[in-house]
Amino acid sequence: MHFKIVPAIGPRYWGGIMIASICGANIGDFIPDVLKLSDLGGLLMLALMFAVIALANQWSRRGNEALYWLAILAARAAATNLADLGIHRTHLDYITVSACVAALLVAILALRRTSSLQPVTGGHPRTNGLYWLAMLTAGTLGTVLGDGIGHMIHPVTVGVPTSAIIATAAVALVLAQKTRLDMVSAGAASYWAAIVAIRSWGTNVGDIAAFLSLPVSMILSGLLRAGTLIVWREPSNPIVPAAT
Repeated sequence: MHFKIVPAIGPRYWGGIMIASICGANIGDFIPDVLKLSDLGGLLMLALMFAVIALANQWSRRGNEALYWLAILAARAAATNLADLGIHRTHLDYITVSACVAALLVAILALRRTSSLQPVTGGHPRTNGLYWLAMLTAGTLGTVLGDGIGHMIHPVTVGVPTSAIIATAAVALVLAQKTRLDMVSAGAASYWAAIVAIRSWGTNVGDIAAFLSLPVSMILSGLLRAGTLIVWREPSNPIVPAAT
């Protein structure tokens, strides 16, 4: 489960997370809307994709940063499906679902903090099972919050942009804490607050882009994701082996 190479937490990392949040939201919507798979069917497909990515990481002698970002995309898409499943299947309101998912995230982070597997070196997250579970849960919470605000304001064409503006402000506020987000333990509350806020933002921006065309938005955001990582290289060794 531990990824051998992970990107350093810095401007490039957060830029990648933001683009991945848009692309992941589009992929999550693409599965039921275009492929016509059920929520459970889509989750199973994404789980298999994540398993293949994790196995590729284990079989790779040196690892590859791309595998981490592919895993992030799979987790982001799964978070979209989980959020939809939580709302549509349970028939609970957005506030109740948000509270339940938030409580689950707090419990996972508490377990992660007390676990002997928690240590992080140089600001690089240790990508154990608890890390990916927290990433999936934080993504689900961000999706529920983004969709909840967007759908509570009518019409949706006004609610979604309004929710995007709120999420943008939240992202700016959290990312302003550079001293805590750049090179400190990935177990810090500010790190996970940023993950939730960016996921909420990505959900809204993905929905806005999907108003034009969901497949086109997914392809463009995916190309932007890949192009950004290829072109944007940190000058000071941004990619290091993950702690073991």
